[in-house]
Amino acid sequence: MRGSHAIIRQLNDRVDAWRTKKYLNRNLQKGDVLFFYMGEYVKLMLRFMSIARKKGAFCVQNLDELPYGTSAETKRAIQLRKTTLEQQLPKIDGVISISDALFDLAKRHTRPSCKHIKVPIMVEYNRYCIKESLQPEIPYIFHAGTLSQQKDGILGMLEAFGMAKKKLNKPIKYILTGNIETSSHPEELRQIIQKYNLEDSVEFVGYLNRDQIREYLANATLVISNRPKSQQDYYGFSTKVGEYLASGTPLLMTNWGEAVNWLENGRSAYIIEPEDTDALADAIVHVFTHPEESKQIGITGQEVCRQCFDYRNWSKPIVDFFNQLGN
Repeated sequence: MRGSHAIIRQLNDRVDAWRTKKYLNRNLQKGDVLFFYMGEYVKLMLRFMSIARKKGAFCVQNLDELPYGTSAETKRAIQLRKTTLEQQLPKIDGVISISDALFDLAKRHTRPSCKHIKVPIMVEYNRYCIKESLQPEIPYIFHAGTLSQQKDGILGMLEAFGMAKKKLNKPIKYILTGNIETSSHPEELRQIIQKYNLEDSVEFVGYLNRDQIREYLANATLVISNRPKSQQDYYGFSTKVGEYLASGTPLLMTNWGEAVNWLENGRSAYIIEPEDTDALADAIVHVFTHPEESKQIGITGQEVCRQCFDYRNWSKPIVDFFNQLGN
């Protein structure tokens, strides 16, 4: 059954590619902008760019992650990244990068005339901005990301929670989205839960809609972005960091990747070194034993989000960027 689904997807991809090529040949006009989101069909993108060139249209590339850098470093991924950097980017008229690391990468592989802008994560601030919250019976940490060690350092977070809970010697919970059965590390997660006797303290709530996530964030004591020292996290910028900050819940994060360019340790977030479980556990204890301080850090982080990550603040810079393409 799974094989038939793969075949159907491949057929759909081929049909979509044919339809897109047909549409561009018929409708693309001089001065139009063809906007590329980084995908796995780099050779197809090059064909679309060729059509744009003939039509006098502009090509703009969105970079929100290292090309082909979100999974294992296979020969295929390395080759596709090389093709993207050496063949696709030199033909681009503009690049929108989500981080300093990607901005610098793009500058090294594009023409001098290429326009560049860095646009960080953007959040619907008013949706996640929480003005009132309830005090839950048992305070909790909330995690709304993946259950992946590579992307979110989930094993280190759970281990640190177990260590912190022992030190605090009072009821606290860890509420996580997703299901342990479908995680990347179900056995490792179960072992940590058993090691620290967390059966009644860790809750996996499945997949939530935005309103449900907002409600959990509203009442949480802490949120954690435990980004490991990986290539993916160095170049990227986690969107959920913006949602965390907008909620006003104190954020504990690692000193790795783009987020540290916007936040200050002890003022707008708690920042520790990556892959340091002891430091993570100590920081969790500190948050739960310094409620007034952590509350103020949450408020300051929320203001940083309002000023820097609210999507409405980026409308004019993005419009100006597109208007400059013809110059």
